[in-house]
Amino acid sequence: MKNFPKWFFSTILTTSMFLISGYFCLVIASDTCVWEGKAPICSGKCSPGFTLVERDKKGDGKKCTTGTKARCCLTTKIIIRGNAPFCNGKCKVGEERLGDSEYGPKGKKCTTGSAAICGLTVN
Repeated sequence: MKNFPKWFFSTILTTSMFLISGYFCLVIASDTCVWEGKAPICSGKCSPGFTLVERDKKGDGKKCTTGTKARCCLTTKIIIRGNAPFCNGKCKVGEERLGDSEYGPKGKKCTTGSAAICGLTVN
């Protein structure tokens, strides 16, 4: 599974939690955007759950000598599935598995298996 950058999980942790169908759903504002790609050699790409909205040589800072940076905006609700201590999380039909977590939706550590980080596209 994809390894997400540290800012991704800090963004998740600073969002509001809502109880939906017995699971906690982390809802992230759709205007959460980041610049991907590092100067001087840029090859900015958006991670799953993000949509490319702009390309630029400078983006959020230093200018690229080759390639471009990508401005990526979150277009997915993040849902953690699998309750600790025995997580074994699985995404539901229509959700995309974005990765795994050692912690369940209530912040408790999994002793076996892992929780699933699932994404649901927001229209």
